[in-house]
Amino acid sequence: MSAYEHSSTQIRQDLTLRSPRVMVAGLLLRALQRRQRRRAAAALHNLDDRLLEDIGITRNDIPRIVERLFGPPEQI
Repeated sequence: MSAYEHSSTQIRQDLTLRSPRVMVAGLLLRALQRRQRRRAAAALHNLDDRLLEDIGITRNDIPRIVERLFGPPEQI
């Protein structure tokens, strides 16, 4: 029984110590994903209408295409 209590206490302490690092890593990951999403959308918006038509999309399709590529934006 004491081994179980010790292990759960140790896990709680480990999570407490990692929590700030996990939070910062999560924030950095979300920022990187937003940047990638914006860059992809900007690249598609920079194409002229003929090129977009050649690849089978319209300007109205760009948000849907970006979401399909990267998944829905995460809510904070």
